[in-house]
Amino acid sequence: MRPSIKLLVALNFSFAAGSAACDELAADELADLSDEPVSFRDGECDDPPYCLKNSPYVGDYQFSNIRTREDFAAPDPSVNSADESRWLFGTLQRENGAWMAFDFLAPDAEGRLSAYSYDLDTRVAIDEALQAFFILRIKHTDTNPPTYESVPMWLRPHSVAPSPSASTFDVWTYTIAAMTAPPTTDYPSAGVPADLPPTAGPNPWNGTYYSICPSSPQETGKALVLQHVVLNSDGPAAWLEDGVASGSYDLKTPSTSVIACQGHAFSKPQEFLAITPNSDADPGEPGERSYGLAGYNAAANAYRAYYDGAPRTVLGTPVNFKDLAHDPPWFDQTTSAHLPPHPGWPVIGHYEFVLESVYDDVDANGDVLGANCYYTDSRAPNGAHRLYNPPGTNPNLPGWSSMPSCGATESSWQSFGPIGAFVAKLIVNIL
Repeated sequence: MRPSIKLLVALNFSFAAGSAACDELAADELADLSDEPVSFRDGECDDPPYCLKNSPYVGDYQFSNIRTREDFAAPDPSVNSADESRWLFGTLQRENGAWMAFDFLAPDAEGRLSAYSYDLDTRVAIDEALQAFFILRIKHTDTNPPTYESVPMWLRPHSVAPSPSASTFDVWTYTIAAMTAPPTTDYPSAGVPADLPPTAGPNPWNGTYYSICPSSPQETGKALVLQHVVLNSDGPAAWLEDGVASGSYDLKTPSTSVIACQGHAFSKPQEFLAITPNSDADPGEPGERSYGLAGYNAAANAYRAYYDGAPRTVLGTPVNFKDLAHDPPWFDQTTSAHLPPHPGWPVIGHYEFVLESVYDDVDANGDVLGANCYYTDSRAPNGAHRLYNPPGTNPNLPGWSSMPSCGATESSWQSFGPIGAFVAKLIVNIL
């Protein structure tokens, strides 16, 4: 993870000054969403899931993965556990106040959630409803016989806004809360719902709910949903896998989606770069910008500054990304619009974006790779790689300088991966 702190620019003479752009995009309302390096980070703890603060939680259980179909098991709710989760039944309150039971809760390519009822043959977008509830059942397999925990969940639409990278791509965010105590105080109370689904007898939905996403100066507490994928991890390594159970995407076809908190590295490519990870791309679906699983994982690696088996992010380090996989690029944060504003520039010299490194998905062995080459041009930014500066000589980042050179021209960069990470640098020409 990397913070969305204002863009830092460095002189060729190794001192720094601040300016007014965000690390992952130019000045934009969405760009103000900051991101502390808190999820899947090294040095925080050795006992997942408690170190994965920026992932969704239901009580003490991580809840990144959810099966779209009612009563079908999803991948483990908590990292490195053998527990199982599934949602048992759901009900949605429409804009007119009427309640509707639903059998599917699934996102489209842009992450817009809808609920679908078999009996009514009706699909209702969550943003066109007032609220929705569902019961999440967690099966604890570490006991004999297994035990079960049922947790009421409360889902509400939050906002929709165009992505900074593509005005035709919408970013859908949601407030998701659970009626169970959160693991830490970073997960705020969402309160008690004012209107509840009707029941005969004691109402199981009545109580205090807590956000499953953290809230802080760097985090909003809101969530995005990624279609057709499963979030997996192994220590500090994290990646998305195919979440399609069978066939092409359909509300009636079981599949798995990922709930990703805003600020989470796996939400940021969809939110800020307007790309999706789902592999079942439909060119006829409006807003479809499938970057593929490998490309999306590379983007998440870039946001995490992942290198040599660990994320290398640090609060305050800036970066801008460019798509190297397409011509013209699907996103490009290295244009003049993303540079520091002219007022305040030195009398001599000029700012320009310089490549730091190129990111990829996995190596030949299938291991999460991250940075795949580093830039060796004389104007290179000494490769802070967010945490270590300069990495080529710093013993805390072994092997950086022995990586392949990305080459001096952009024409060769795409062979190292789809995502280029750049920093703005003040270039001073000495005659």
